[in-house]
Amino acid sequence: MTQSIHLDGHLLVAPCSELHDLPARSMLNSFARLHAAGPKLAPGSRIDFGWAPLQIEARGKDWFVCEPDFDSEPMRWRPSVDATLGVLQSQAALVRQSGVAPLATRGDQTLWLTPDALDAARVYLHRTEPDSPAECGWYVGCTQDDRDDAEPRHAVRVRAGRLLTLKPEWLPALILPTGYLVNFEQGRLAEIYDNQDKCIYPAETEPDG
Repeated sequence: MTQSIHLDGHLLVAPCSELHDLPARSMLNSFARLHAAGPKLAPGSRIDFGWAPLQIEARGKDWFVCEPDFDSEPMRWRPSVDATLGVLQSQAALVRQSGVAPLATRGDQTLWLTPDALDAARVYLHRTEPDSPAECGWYVGCTQDDRDDAEPRHAVRVRAGRLLTLKPEWLPALILPTGYLVNFEQGRLAEIYDNQDKCIYPAETEPDG
């Protein structure tokens, strides 16, 4: 399924699944407002859309909204918006649940990843101030090695967007702000600590009486 609008005689197409039909329509309407306000959109235009920069490409007579393929090197573009809209929806759900003020991570920014964390039962994500705009400040490490004799490997720098294929369950947490720490157990969100080391997820409840 696709959504499309007309811009100055051109059909602007956003390829998407039925699941993202309404968000894709909303996205295209926002692009129409950007186009009207100027500068006008055209093939080669890039729009920062929170999680990912989106690029307009001409394919025949029509224009297509394309998202990055973060696993490619150099990074290529594909005619789809499903991954971008899926990440944004999952992050919006966590913001609603936690009540925090979001701080976007872009998929083309880099984070530090300890390779052992990809297979570890317990993992933490901690966000600090980044050293440059190209970084998002996230560090992903193991809370505890799965094997007593395991030797920890040094963290490597990877695009945050690589988590789309490596560990998509971590992606919602990347919307949390600087100073936050997140624990995952067996691939499931276990705890969120704010920048004052207070556990905000699961929410603390007042004792009875």
